[in-house]
Amino acid sequence: MSFLTLESLTKHYGDTAAVKGLDLSIEQGEFVSLLGPSGCGKTTTLQMIAGFVTPTAGRLVMDGRDMTDLAPNARGFGIVFQSYALFPHMTISENVGFGLEMRKIAAHERTRRIRQVLELVRLDHLNDRYPRELSGGQRQRVALARALVIEPPLLLLDEPLSNLDAKLREDMQLELRNIQRNVGTTTLMVTHDQGEALSMSDRVVVMDQGCVKQIAEPFRAYEEPADIFVSTFVGKTNLLDGRMASNDAGLPCFEMGRQRFELAGIGMMEDGPVRVSIRPERVEMTPWQQGLVDGRVKTRQFAGDHWLYQIETSVGLLLANCPNCGPAGFDIGDEVGVRWTPDSVRLLRESPTPAAGGMS
Repeated sequence: MSFLTLESLTKHYGDTAAVKGLDLSIEQGEFVSLLGPSGCGKTTTLQMIAGFVTPTAGRLVMDGRDMTDLAPNARGFGIVFQSYALFPHMTISENVGFGLEMRKIAAHERTRRIRQVLELVRLDHLNDRYPRELSGGQRQRVALARALVIEPPLLLLDEPLSNLDAKLREDMQLELRNIQRNVGTTTLMVTHDQGEALSMSDRVVVMDQGCVKQIAEPFRAYEEPADIFVSTFVGKTNLLDGRMASNDAGLPCFEMGRQRFELAGIGMMEDGPVRVSIRPERVEMTPWQQGLVDGRVKTRQFAGDHWLYQIETSVGLLLANCPNCGPAGFDIGDEVGVRWTPDSVRLLRESPTPAAGGMS
């Protein structure tokens, strides 16, 4: 039996279904992210788990215990809010110890646990400061310490890094994940940031319009998207429309106009219209007439470790992500070739097929 199970969890607001029959099982110690655009239902799901929102239907079961109707304070979960919600008139130690005091933990035990958790987040030297005297990253760690000090069975993170600048956010992704691994607390995070979810999670739950689109390990969600939405939301991609056909050897291929491209790992299918996805980093730029198709560089964008190109070709506008190896690469207006390997092409579905582990 899984540690945490959501069974057909549903929330309606009038005629609007914010969450539609969500099924999800989480193992003890796992780090799972709910990932999706604004309005997809991920925050409503977290609020139902926390007890702040009452489900219209469905159940929440933890370690064999039905917790659907329990009040938030009776669940004992640790929560880190997007705004951190620290008390400005309390010191760091007082903020961290507030939950312990409400639980009437003895003073000597409070002192021990506060010191222990502040050491864990590397803030023990700032225990007498106030939130206004801390940086954004330090305040985020205080909020995390306050959630962990009560030794919760479940840690809920609501967009915990969204208020940080880009560089600090990357640093805190590593730090937060390392802390979670050290403590071993089962964690559920809500985020709209694909990079954040992919880098921190054991599994991601991709949501859209109240429904689960895919539940998978980050690598699988990126490399094997369940449908068109997942392919376009989880990272950049090239979508190409064409038809399934067969080559001279009778093997499946992808046909666009007069162009035919080989496919790998795909069984025989009926001929007909299909859509495929090719990630930009799988698109290789070559000299003119040395690729699968030819084109012209429309735009290029420098991103430090790579260049991102837009290339106008006979099969449409393609994105190519090329590593920065020193030279500046191709210029706007250059005529280039473009190629990819057959195993870089992913055949997409309009909607996901049900799968074990919580597909809706």
